[in-house]
Amino acid sequence: MAWVIILGILGVIALFIGFDITYNELYTSSLSMDVFSKKVREHGPGYSWKMFWWKLQGKQIDMRSTIIITSGGILMMDWDKFITEKVYEKIAPRIYETKDSILYGSWAAAIRPQKGKLVNFLLKTPQVGALISMSEVDLTISDYVATRKTEEVLHDKKNISKMVADVFEGENIITTFESNYGIIISDPKLFDLNLGKKSQDAAERLFESKKFRESMEDLKNEIADPDKRTNAILIANGLIKKNVYDIESLGIATKNIADSFASLVTAFSSLVTKKS
Repeated sequence: MAWVIILGILGVIALFIGFDITYNELYTSSLSMDVFSKKVREHGPGYSWKMFWWKLQGKQIDMRSTIIITSGGILMMDWDKFITEKVYEKIAPRIYETKDSILYGSWAAAIRPQKGKLVNFLLKTPQVGALISMSEVDLTISDYVATRKTEEVLHDKKNISKMVADVFEGENIITTFESNYGIIISDPKLFDLNLGKKSQDAAERLFESKKFRESMEDLKNEIADPDKRTNAILIANGLIKKNVYDIESLGIATKNIADSFASLVTAFSSLVTKKS
């Protein structure tokens, strides 16, 4: 009977000798690998048991660490620092083509390791996941603005910002893409979407041309009296002022010139708009 007790004690000792304890600090994790089967395990914060032939792989990994993807590239820094120090104001914008012009947009999102998927995070390289994530945001914005006029897009920035936030289906949903790469993408934000200097000038010219053409059409369609229409056209184009000249005293020839001028302006404005 004694030998059974002894064997039992030896078995328990052998069992404890065969186990190893690993400890990770708060917010950190580590990986161990079975040296025989090459299987890998993830160990979270606190104490965890493993057999002695499971060897730890590298240092502890801070699960709060972030990679920040932006419209201008990838940054290795903390998201809170990125926001509080207003680093987002310095990121380079992307160019997005609208139906009639181009816009410059800047955005950013944070990428951090996903609990339980640390193996994927390290095996597939975080930078690759970051680059693919960048392309997802870019395509979302590009596809939306490409079919819309600049003026419409500029009045719809709130909706576009929400679209950027929903690219990865919100904070509480982990997509297949995120699981495959062992990442969590959080806080995707559109910080700016506006005209650059050159595109702003072009858009202003297009806007002025459009409004001028509309005014000319209104004058032609709404003012039935030829004399009044001619007078309004001349005033609108800065050729004469009503309080200086009396249109009726200018004669038929001048009225014909004014009407012809209005037609030319309308045609020219239409041509400029098409070319732009």
